[in-house]
Amino acid sequence: MAENSRMQGWKGPTVKEVARLSGLGPATVDRVLNNRPGVREKTRNRVVAALDKLSQENQGREEALDLRLFCESGTSFNAAMDAAADAVNRSLPGVRISGFYLTTREADPALFARQIEQGGCDSNGVIVVAREHPAINAALRKLGGQGVPVVCLTSDLPSSRRAAYVGNDQYAAGSVAAFLIGSRLSQSRASILIVSSVPFRCQKERVMGFRRVLRSEFPHLRVQEQVIANDDPETTHQQLISHFHDHGVPLAIYNVAGANRGIAWALEALGRDRDPVFVGHELTPHSRDLLGSGVMDFVISHDFTAELSQAALWIRDAARGVTVQPAASQILLHTKYNCAL
Repeated sequence: MAENSRMQGWKGPTVKEVARLSGLGPATVDRVLNNRPGVREKTRNRVVAALDKLSQENQGREEALDLRLFCESGTSFNAAMDAAADAVNRSLPGVRISGFYLTTREADPALFARQIEQGGCDSNGVIVVAREHPAINAALRKLGGQGVPVVCLTSDLPSSRRAAYVGNDQYAAGSVAAFLIGSRLSQSRASILIVSSVPFRCQKERVMGFRRVLRSEFPHLRVQEQVIANDDPETTHQQLISHFHDHGVPLAIYNVAGANRGIAWALEALGRDRDPVFVGHELTPHSRDLLGSGVMDFVISHDFTAELSQAALWIRDAARGVTVQPAASQILLHTKYNCAL
């Protein structure tokens, strides 16, 4: 194994430095660096990544880029992005990401825009997950005018004149959802409920792709209507209960937003005799559990850490004069059989 040969003549950062960056104990780091058995492969890889980062930074002697991540979403997505930022900070040389998170239901777009502008102006680059709003677009344009590169993550903001977008082709992701639901339902006419939240561009694009595939490949299916939630599980739960009471239970639910748990709570209150096809986005510990229990049928997701790393690398490369637009990231499909995190 390549790591083993490298460890045998290991010199460089101290055990304490590697332990601090990897978030592991010195004894564990020592076992890996001295190639002793009894360490899980995932743990070993974490130590090696921290060692590589420290070694490269020490050799390059370049000050790490100070990047700011501003993320507005539901609590599960924010937690996933925070974990991704931690993973990138432990492994990617030459960057340091500081995260700032707001939940959708608490976010005031004007205040969030001010936070982005003030918090990003003295950074080396800004990464943003945010709704489409004039104030947010204006803040990002101002940062760009000041020479601060801005990368949109997961949900694009082209009107902000951002430098790059990293994430899925969300139109294609919505098309995948329509194909999954259409393939599961019979040829009889049926209604589908779409759940969305505030105006994130990713959600709009998912709905556009979803409707296009229904029209072209499953014309017997129709969208019943959209429930507008706020990415909060309890609020979404109450809205779904009310919708079921007034309009009945659809044969399928497509959630383009967050708060999959809220929909699950509403469905569980109905009992399993009325069990619509349920498709949502973002693999988190909560959606993984919902897949495992059979409440959710499919989760369409992406690699949070890989995308955040790609955004950070784009800013690092841009500082060196390389600005190639990123390709769309891979759309990942999860069922109860492949939902391990």
